[in-house]
Amino acid sequence: MKLKDNEGRFKEWLSSDEQGLLSLYEAAHVALNGEDILDEILSFATRTLKRVLVVHNKTTNHSISKKQIEFSLRFPIWKCIPRLMTRNYIDLYSEDPSHDPKLLTFAKLDFNRVQKFHQQELHEITKWWSIVQVATNFPYARDRVVECYFGMTAIYFEPKYRRARMILSKICLTMILVDDTYDNYATYEELQILTKAIERFLLKRMCRSFLVEARWRTEGYVPTVEEYKTDAYITSSSLIVPTYAFLGMGTEIVTRDALKWLTNEPKMLRAIGAITRLHNDIVSYEMERKREHVASAVDCYMKEHAKSQEEATEIIWKEISKAWKDITEMHQKPTPLPAALIERLLNYARFYHVLYEQGDAYTHPQLMKAQVASLFVNPVPL
Repeated sequence: MKLKDNEGRFKEWLSSDEQGLLSLYEAAHVALNGEDILDEILSFATRTLKRVLVVHNKTTNHSISKKQIEFSLRFPIWKCIPRLMTRNYIDLYSEDPSHDPKLLTFAKLDFNRVQKFHQQELHEITKWWSIVQVATNFPYARDRVVECYFGMTAIYFEPKYRRARMILSKICLTMILVDDTYDNYATYEELQILTKAIERFLLKRMCRSFLVEARWRTEGYVPTVEEYKTDAYITSSSLIVPTYAFLGMGTEIVTRDALKWLTNEPKMLRAIGAITRLHNDIVSYEMERKREHVASAVDCYMKEHAKSQEEATEIIWKEISKAWKDITEMHQKPTPLPAALIERLLNYARFYHVLYEQGDAYTHPQLMKAQVASLFVNPVPL
């Protein structure tokens, strides 16, 4: 089917078919490098769906279509964590007059049952975390138990991975304390001592990179783009989190070959690192420039390529788009990894899309309040 007319413009009828346009928009997200037509389709579909939404808003239309478009523009299927997508689909399906009552009831019961598992796990992690007394002992650090656990359920929400979620949540919370200590508290001299002490643990590679950032900050040094990317790949946690995530899943699925593939730092991990760090740099740029902070990717691009903030940001968005295409390619390409493990890596990238979709929700957790409440607080009404 041809989507463009003889003059190269998208045909008018596409704008009048809301569901067709939405499907086109969702499909365009699963693009690979070089598929420029899908980039064009995504741009066209996004613009058109936003215009459709304006029409809905003017007519105070609260239809299923309007709600679906609103959600998809923020969280397209390919970039949305499965659990959040499930909750949204149940809510929309409930409003569909043609829904199957038995199927819907079963889906609601299943969702609420798993939510109870997550609530219990979150209670246990919070109890463990309270022993650390972050507010008293580490007043400079971000206290983000719920947000951190949210990220772990993004990677794997199934009850059978309870142990893996608990382990990974505790590790990530510890990493946050270390990150904030390097970023917001200790002097460079103190951090040198701390780094030597941490050389005994698994976190040593990340802390070495934290120390590099601390030196850059202390010296007021703006690294080259390549220097920044090399360091940011480590500090983004895109290597350490997947490693620990795999270790918690059991030897039946996580084989020696799978771990070897992971330690070789494949393109998929580097793409995840690009998404996590570059997206964060964009949404937190204005806040971080107001305080002493290591140069971000925006600063590096601005200095090295003599670009304005807007131009540098545009370049970085293109790199994020390319990184998603790299992930899509690895997801579709045969690898030594079982599909279930590849899916966990994809979910990790999806978590960061959800986290930064409205801004820096990790620093300002109220931005993600609705998503957290829908997964951990509010059960689906029966």
